[in-house]
Formats: sequence, structure tokens, C-alpha cells
Amino acid sequence: MSSLKAIDKIKLEKFFNMSSGYVCDFVDRTFGEFVLETTGIDVYTEEYAQNGTSKANRLRMFWKKESNSITAELLQEMLDYWKTQKLSSPEGIEQADHILYEECKKIANKLKTESSIENMDALKPNSNDRSFVVLVNSIRESIKRDDPAEALDRLHTFVVK
Repeated sequence: MSSLKAIDKIKLEKFFNMSSGYVCDFVDRTFGEFVLETTGIDVYTEEYAQNGTSKANRLRMFWKKESNSITAELLQEMLDYWKTQKLSSPEGIEQADHILYEECKKIANKLKTESSIENMDALKPNSNDRSFVVLVNSIRESIKRDDPAEALDRLHTFVVK
């Protein structure tokens, strides 16, 4: 389940123009294909139609059911799609849309960051040796600081030990 906050959902719904049940300029087929290609998930199954069968309702259910990582991946691709569509149109991107776009990018990035630490509890010392405990704590701290190079170095040490 993603950790999208109510205010995040409001911004995303406004940005993707979901108030009428639509999502961007997708039709059912292209929306389903886009989500499937991006995440490997078929949103046109019954589990995503629990709150209704519109594209917007299916996307809301996707946000509710899927992890931060998968939700972030889809949001980033949808934002890229939107930007590509707008840049190719004669109207371009209005200032208000650009500001909301940047807010939505922050939301997707926040979810992506949160997803990198959501399963950290799975990393446990496999020995009572004090050095293993220190090593695991060091790995966790590196991940929290968003220092992947140090985390990988410590993880390599953990695996070799």
C-alpha cells in the first residue's frame, strides 16, 4: 500500500485531470497498456474495479493497493508522458501546470525514497557477533542518508563475512 497522503492525492488528481473519471488523455485501452507496460500490473482486473470502473477509480485503487516503489514508478512515467504530450502541443505548458507538475514530481520522488527503506527490517544480523550488529546498523544508516555507495560497500562486507 502506498503512503500517499490526502493532499498528495488531491494534487495528483488535479494534475491528471481525474475529476470526471478520466486520466490525462488516455482511453481505456491505452491506459491499461501504459500501466501494464510500466509496472507489469493489469489494472483492468476486478481487484482494481472495487470503487468503480473508470480510469480514475482504477488509478485510485492502484495507489491504495500497490507499494511506494511501484506507485512511484507509475507516477514518474505518467508525469513524463504528460510532459511529452504538452511539449509537443502548440499551447505548451502554462505556468500553473508547470508548478503543479513540479509538485507531483516531488510526490513521486518522495515515494521512491520511502520505498527504498520500507523493507529495511528484512536486513537482520545473521549472527550474535557484535560486528554483524554494527554492520547492519551501518547499512541501515547509509540507506536512510541516501548514500547508496556506502550502503553497498557495507552490504558487500556483510555478505562476504
